[in-house]
Amino acid sequence: MSRPRIPLLAVLAGREHDYEHTARPLLHALDLTHHFELEVISDFGAANAERAKVVIAASDVPLEASQAEQLVDFVRRGGGVILLHGTLATWSQDPSVAGMAGWTAGGPGPVTELVVRTVAGHPLTERLPAEIVLEDELYLSEGPPAGADVLMRASWRFTDQVVAYTRGFGEGRFVHLGLGHGAAFGHPDVQRFVHRAALHAAGIEPAPSIGVGLIGYGAIGRMHAQSIQATPGLKLQAVCDVSADRRSAAERELSVSTHANLEPLLADPEVGLVVVGTPPSAHAGPVIEALSAGKHVVCEKPFGIRVEEVDRMMDAAAAYQRVLTVYQSRRWDPDFIALRDTVAGGGIGALFYMESFIGGYSHPCDYWHSHEPISGGTIYDWGSHYFDWVLQLFGEQVTALSAVAHKRVWHDVTNADQVRVDLTFGDGAQATFMQSDIAAALKPKWYLLGTRGAIVGEWRHETIVTRGGSGELVEDRPAPADLPAQVVVSRPGAGGMSEERLALPPRDEHGFYRNLADHLAWDEKLAVTPSEARRTVAVMEAATESIARGGARLEVHI
Repeated sequence: MSRPRIPLLAVLAGREHDYEHTARPLLHALDLTHHFELEVISDFGAANAERAKVVIAASDVPLEASQAEQLVDFVRRGGGVILLHGTLATWSQDPSVAGMAGWTAGGPGPVTELVVRTVAGHPLTERLPAEIVLEDELYLSEGPPAGADVLMRASWRFTDQVVAYTRGFGEGRFVHLGLGHGAAFGHPDVQRFVHRAALHAAGIEPAPSIGVGLIGYGAIGRMHAQSIQATPGLKLQAVCDVSADRRSAAERELSVSTHANLEPLLADPEVGLVVVGTPPSAHAGPVIEALSAGKHVVCEKPFGIRVEEVDRMMDAAAAYQRVLTVYQSRRWDPDFIALRDTVAGGGIGALFYMESFIGGYSHPCDYWHSHEPISGGTIYDWGSHYFDWVLQLFGEQVTALSAVAHKRVWHDVTNADQVRVDLTFGDGAQATFMQSDIAAALKPKWYLLGTRGAIVGEWRHETIVTRGGSGELVEDRPAPADLPAQVVVSRPGAGGMSEERLALPPRDEHGFYRNLADHLAWDEKLAVTPSEARRTVAVMEAATESIARGGARLEVHI
């Protein structure tokens, strides 16, 4: 969305609640969207609502009659208002505000953990979690207000309570969200909801659902198709693949139209987003063609093999003003999220050293993945994910790099058997990545050192036991890479070292596409930007050069 900023007046006034403090994270999040021109006041009597398009209020200070009439008239003439936490309970003491709201909230229950359920079927709640769990106090009611769209509910002592709703009033819109005690305003899902509610209150609706065209229907193409079909706001429209067998499979499995070449897919007006799932050496061409046809684009990882290719794709996205992103889906891995949040929260102090590993002892596949001219080489396989992780964890630029490769066992493929890449950052911090197909013993997935602790991600070795057709026990051992790591934090203390095994968050299986749909619909922040993915390619290209130069140390600025 490219539009002028919306004038938003925030009224923060608390006698019992310090809204000026607790609402700061919410206002900061709204400011970061660049959608609003924020003005913050503590006295609604000093407000000039004529300058605002939307009023958002967190207040336990009652309105005077003239102030209430000013607010109601503002909404009646086309303005929008969002009342947070107990504001409605306080301001609806005035009958004109109660009439606008269509509802009067009762006093809150005690602060406790609440399971807030989002109501499906409304643009404001689309793709939000079905349940938001947070500590808050619930303002009680006897039922939903007349003529309102209920957006959130919560169970309270065997009653169904309204937490959020919206309704029209005159030419304007009214929104109530009864959350905001303590840290609720810092909850990312609450922030997303309020951002959408502010746009909605300003009369702005999300972009409609978008049709998706998928280029390539191999194994990864099927994964893309599953996520697209599971994401509200996206509709799989067509598949393009050079293989007649794969086209037949797509028609049978997805019930979509298929094409043997790109032109008809790009000419389809129902396709607004194209997913490029071709091999890495063939990313740039179809990405640029799709962008030039006016389509938004998802490029499978790695973004490219050379930075020059990436720059051409990014230039095309800028020229045609289309969204371009890269499928760095492992950002949503539960073990990485737990590790990332611990590092970001200062859980081990300042991070200064990291080792990372993926591999085992097994014969590489004989597909294009193992052929360097197409795949880019061993570094570009898991390295696309691992370097993406590393670059998120370390804040400084990469200033030096070296890499070595071994070709010792698997001579029937062109990819190296093992690669190791060493990075040095601007502050002297170091990170190492190793991928090996000849590692008879595994190193930890991650080994991180900080100034006040360490994190180790250990591979899990699990056995799944089932019964065969004759009743015999059958053991299946998933590859360690198919399971999230066990993440353990070690910290020094007065009595020695303590260890904490981190609980992992639930897997957000379709997080990438959910974020993309939110970005296209509401202009919410894009999780994977092209510039971030470009850095990953720059590291891998420089590592490839270092290998070609016998492991030379390269001075870089990445």
